[in-house]
Amino acid sequence: MKRSKLFFKISVVSIVLGMMIYIFTLQMQINVLEKDKAELEGIVTDYKIAITEMEHELLLPKEEYIEKYAREVLGYHKSSDIIFEEKTN
Repeated sequence: MKRSKLFFKISVVSIVLGMMIYIFTLQMQINVLEKDKAELEGIVTDYKIAITEMEHELLLPKEEYIEKYAREVLGYHKSSDIIFEEKTN
């Protein structure tokens, strides 16, 4: 009788301990997944902004798009533009 009670207590303690370890492991996985989710949400936000900018560029008339591209990507400027340059020492 005493052996069966002792065995039952050990079994219950083992099961509870196993469940606690399992819950702790799951909580760690949830924390990692939440961190990954936050990073991915930031990336999605960046892409949404880029898409909005690209959609805006697509709506520009052809001449304005070419001018914008030449200024921003190729570094060209009009002869009437005032250009400020930084001095580097």
